[in-house]
Amino acid sequence: MIESCSKKRMVVAIAFLIGLSVLVLIIENELAPSDTRPHTHTPTHPNITLRDMCWLREEVQELEECQPCTVLETQSGSPAVCSSASYRQKIKCNKTGEVFRKCDRVVWLEERHFWTFLGVSAVVGLVAGLATAVRQRILDHRIVQRIQRQVAAGV
Repeated sequence: MIESCSKKRMVVAIAFLIGLSVLVLIIENELAPSDTRPHTHTPTHPNITLRDMCWLREEVQELEECQPCTVLETQSGSPAVCSSASYRQKIKCNKTGEVFRKCDRVVWLEERHFWTFLGVSAVVGLVAGLATAVRQRILDHRIVQRIQRQVAAGV
């Protein structure tokens, strides 16, 4: 397939791929969190009370794994951590009781994203391999036809 492209098309394709790569890097940089320090639970919203931050000074028991906040929870701000974070975890403080704290990642969601990425990569690799095999057959067939024409012409 590459042998049928002109130099101009190749340059345009390479320029497009470089531009796309730069665009992806810019977008990822904008979407990346500004604070890269490894915090798991941080209070960053003015609506979070001392009761909500009991996990800083009391023994805690995790009642739920880290879960994504629903759209309703994010819009209503109840629990308070959902107004400033995307994920919440239900815990029970020994003295204060049950509260929610923000968390940075959901393990099962990250695993699902990983396996989805792996599956898509495998499918793309399989399709690319099949396309390469088909293209190789077409090129081999063209070479055989060219040789047959040359033999028939007596060259």
